[in-house]
Amino acid sequence: MTYANVLESGRFHFRHAWFNLREQFSDIPTALAANALIPFFVWILSNVWQRFNSHQGNFTFEQVIVYIGITELLFMTFVRAPSVSRASGDFSISLARPRSWLVISFSGLVGRSIGGRIFMLCLLICVFPILGTDLAEISKAVLRLLILLPWLGIIQGLFALFFSVAQVLWHQTNYFLLPFGKIFLVLGGVWGPIADFSEPWRKWLLILPPSDIFFQPAYFCVKGNFYGISVFEWFLRTSFLILVLTVINIYFFKMAKTRHQSYGG
Repeated sequence: MTYANVLESGRFHFRHAWFNLREQFSDIPTALAANALIPFFVWILSNVWQRFNSHQGNFTFEQVIVYIGITELLFMTFVRAPSVSRASGDFSISLARPRSWLVISFSGLVGRSIGGRIFMLCLLICVFPILGTDLAEISKAVLRLLILLPWLGIIQGLFALFFSVAQVLWHQTNYFLLPFGKIFLVLGGVWGPIADFSEPWRKWLLILPPSDIFFQPAYFCVKGNFYGISVFEWFLRTSFLILVLTVINIYFFKMAKTRHQSYGG
């Protein structure tokens, strides 16, 4: 493959991701209705934290509002069943196309993830001042989150791609999506900052991938640094996670393609 072909392929997949990103804004009333309860979740979880954890002094009440808003944003757009079904739906047709189904599905998943997160971020920017957050606090957190969104979109896309490939292999993965999401919800500190957890739970949760996907990015957005690790360490940890997910996806994709063809396509 020549450099020109690689460049043209890269442009195609970038346009595909951009199309899927913009698609998240194609039906704003429906999207608003689907996310209408997010401000309520942020409000109630922030007040629960204020009642039980504010004495620890790791966060102010305003910072916790922003933290929970960002973790809700990241979690609610993490691995969604509609995106998984859409990615796996055209597997048969894609086998006859010159472009890789794996890469096309990945670029679409990344675009939808980033688009959905930008939409929810716009919603939260309007809600945060109503909940009592300072505009300066909001602006700093938003800028930091925008820096992380492309990298987090890659991680999210690889997780969703795994379930898409698995759905091609086993035809039904929806039963696994719910427990998988709930495990990441609990272990990732979506309900409250892991920094407020007691030992030894805090130490073990900080080692696991969910903390790198939800807690650490939200902590960075609020505080301007990661909790207990440097920027390089977080980048290294997430890079290793991306590498592992990439290898797993390629392996299962080859299995899915072989099995699909062996059953007559």
